[in-house]
Amino acid sequence: MQPGDILTFGRGAERDIRFAYDPQDDFVSRQAGSLIALKDGVLVRNDSRTQGLILQAFPGPEIPVGPRMAVGTMPYEQVRLVVPGRHGSRYALLLDTRGLRAQPPPAGIGAVDTRPAGALPTRAQAAKITAREMRLLAALCEPLLLLAGGEATAATYRQIADRVGGTPASVRTCLDALRHRLSDDDGIPGLRNDDAPGARADTFGPALAQWALSSGTVTTEDLRLLPQHDTGRPGTATETQ
Repeated sequence: MQPGDILTFGRGAERDIRFAYDPQDDFVSRQAGSLIALKDGVLVRNDSRTQGLILQAFPGPEIPVGPRMAVGTMPYEQVRLVVPGRHGSRYALLLDTRGLRAQPPPAGIGAVDTRPAGALPTRAQAAKITAREMRLLAALCEPLLLLAGGEATAATYRQIADRVGGTPASVRTCLDALRHRLSDDDGIPGLRNDDAPGARADTFGPALAQWALSSGTVTTEDLRLLPQHDTGRPGTATETQ
């Protein structure tokens, strides 16, 4: 596909990519959705009025795409689009956007700095993070950087302790201190109970991991801070010894 191209998919005969029609699976919409190519990814549009889709990044999270919703694949280069069918059937389309990203921009279009003179640049990262906090953050985010679908979730305190040493209680103490500092000193929202009344401290792991990944504080390069896995699966190396 080239930027601007559109491919439709579903059960209907008019769809560019057709499936679930022989045999008929009437749980799949005739007009399930569309793929719209962009210069840096694909916009997945759910054209159905009643049926949902699932976007699975590799690696990365599982993202539901509800009826009439549209979700971009960015920043993930490879994703699997799953169309649920009847009796547990699943129809999958693999989307690889690396070819789109490799294409040169149209002639005459370059990077333009639109910031007014004297404007402050956006700062989403923390003012200070210690070496131990970086190791804990890397372990917290490891499953999100390596796994896909339902397994791509922030690591638990016990999994983090197994990866970097110490106890779940010490991991919790350190990460709690970090997120309070991020909230109080750096003003980062969504990391303490003031933003989610009634939430327990142990419910903020996913929010902390999401901030670390979105801000670029933790990337795949930071996984070098962790011991190598014996099994290739986050959180199990120590448990299997």
